[in-house]
Amino acid sequence: GLTVVEIYKDEAISGKGSSVNKRAGYQRMLRDVKKGRFDVVLIHKYDRIARSVVEHFTFAAKLEEEKVELIAVAQSVGDGKEAKLMKTLYYVLSEHYLDNLSEEVKKGHKENAIKALHNGGVPPFGYDVKDKRYVINELEASYVRRMFQLAIEEKGYTELIKEMAAAGIKGKRGAEIKYPQINEILKNEKYTGVYLYCQTEAKERCDRRTKEGAIRIEDAFPPIIEKETFLLVREKMKKRCRTGRAAKREYLCSGKVFCSCGAPMHASTTTRKGHEYPIYSCSNRCGIGTVPVALVDKVASEHLSDFLSPENIRKITYALSQYRAMEKTSLSKFEAEKKEKIAERTKQYNNLMDNMLDNVLPPVILADFGKKMEALKIEIEELENLRPPVDNTPQVISEWLNCLKTSSDKDAVRNFIEKIVVSKTPVDGTESKKFKTEFNVFSTLNSVLVKHGCGGRI
Repeated sequence: GLTVVEIYKDEAISGKGSSVNKRAGYQRMLRDVKKGRFDVVLIHKYDRIARSVVEHFTFAAKLEEEKVELIAVAQSVGDGKEAKLMKTLYYVLSEHYLDNLSEEVKKGHKENAIKALHNGGVPPFGYDVKDKRYVINELEASYVRRMFQLAIEEKGYTELIKEMAAAGIKGKRGAEIKYPQINEILKNEKYTGVYLYCQTEAKERCDRRTKEGAIRIEDAFPPIIEKETFLLVREKMKKRCRTGRAAKREYLCSGKVFCSCGAPMHASTTTRKGHEYPIYSCSNRCGIGTVPVALVDKVASEHLSDFLSPENIRKITYALSQYRAMEKTSLSKFEAEKKEKIAERTKQYNNLMDNMLDNVLPPVILADFGKKMEALKIEIEELENLRPPVDNTPQVISEWLNCLKTSSDKDAVRNFIEKIVVSKTPVDGTESKKFKTEFNVFSTLNSVLVKHGCGGRI
């Protein structure tokens, strides 16, 4: 016998706490209560009004003041003394349910975090989620790596942004990737394979990447960039944000020096007795102390001189020549292994086919067999198209080494030295207060030989 004069609704908006202010339908209903548009508010259950005890009593008081009745059709309790008690109980239960649900959700998120599982939301650009775990999206990851490389080289992103827009590459929420998005990507430690989860988000946007007190798991999933690269980019970004500082000096090994803790070491100057001394110090402040820039430059120069000696160049060229002499044998071995793998997968494929033809199998098993056969077919095609690695000749490698030898120290360091790792060890046992500085120089020759030379086979 009631006439419905208006329907008020708020979809997908929580009724928790102060969020009732964001519910346009609810607020409109309150305004219409004061206007006397109706005599009854009809709801399904009391928790449809709010999940807060305070809001329930506030709403009830407003209705009583305007002589408007509230009826919950699924929780009708009448009008007696007991009715008030039951209504209050429903109010408390609605709030308790939400609080309990929140605790259970947080507990579930924490358990997921301990296992380094995806906790909902959108994965970072460069990753996808498969079976709740982060996997690399190779197409997106290639752009992430280029962003970090441009940051290291201190180049702009204009051309990269244009290229991504032309190729239709967009962020996970469908928006185009521009400078703000790249800035956030460069600050995200997740690209080093680190899993971070914090149940409370920092109020200030600039603090949201630090996640103090968060669950942190190293090597939780495949990294897109190395930790050293991330730390180096972070330091470069910090330096760009600093104002009122002197212009950055370029030293012989700038950007190549790393602490044994993995963090980059940056050059600065210290003053003693009126004289300035350039030094390297760990950006992570791990306690290793400082190292004179002159000492690092000396180590780099001596390393280049020793390594690029005629004797070493002769040894490297000879090793490559020996490898070339055995290349026919290696090629035959490569083809034999390839043929064996193809035969093995073809046999598996045929066995599955025979089982499907000879037996009456359930649809689920047939579907599983079909997937396995499709995967084997793809593997066979890939093996058939596989070609032996192409190697650079000994002459090319030799010319490259001799070219480095005749170039300037700065160019030689840039082209030949990948990084210099600094460590300090006690001179007389672990209790000693005297430390010896040690340098471990990593050459780009390894990368050249592995990627463009013999493929790491010598």
